[in-house]
Amino acid sequence: MERFLEATGKTQQDYYSWATEVGRRMHINKLDALVCARLDVYTVAHLVDKPTVLPEDIGLVELDEYLVAHSENPYELATLWLRAQADAHAWVSKESILNEWLTGIRKEDFEHYGDKNHTGDVSKKWWMKDAAPLDAKLHEINDMQLLSAEITPEDAIDFIKAHKPGGYVNPAWNLVATVENRFREVTTFRIKDYYVQHLVKMCQGARAELADAPF
Repeated sequence: MERFLEATGKTQQDYYSWATEVGRRMHINKLDALVCARLDVYTVAHLVDKPTVLPEDIGLVELDEYLVAHSENPYELATLWLRAQADAHAWVSKESILNEWLTGIRKEDFEHYGDKNHTGDVSKKWWMKDAAPLDAKLHEINDMQLLSAEITPEDAIDFIKAHKPGGYVNPAWNLVATVENRFREVTTFRIKDYYVQHLVKMCQGARAELADAPF
């Protein structure tokens, strides 16, 4: 580190950033070598030339499911992973809103809006003696206008009966997890965001060069 600081005049933090980047670059090269050997390509940029053959009558709705099940192409899976992550982060539903904003409820509110007989089936982590009244909390949530439809006490009670606090996982994250599992099956290593960015950059660059070719 001392030699780096003397030669560059930069700070310790600059050195750590540089070392991290060098280490990441070396790791990317190692992963590239694994992919090339496994997929029999000279460079990962050539993955763009090996798309999964799709059934002629496949629709857009079935496309992602088909690729997850059949794709042997890490580039395809990487782009699907990025798209699935974007969808997961953008997912908005009554359940996702309640999962984020409703962290506890007074037991008397549950018994008032729900069924006393189901109290024993609810996770004890929901009960908070000092929680805001449920109707007031839902009014606060609805005022944020996160969803066009209003979230009712009945929605909240159904959610509480079905999930632990913070325990809801939206369906879009299930696709993310499935893609990650498939990527590992194909490549033998876990998906990394920086490696995905590298793959996409390499393959999109190869595609752009091909499109610009004068033949």
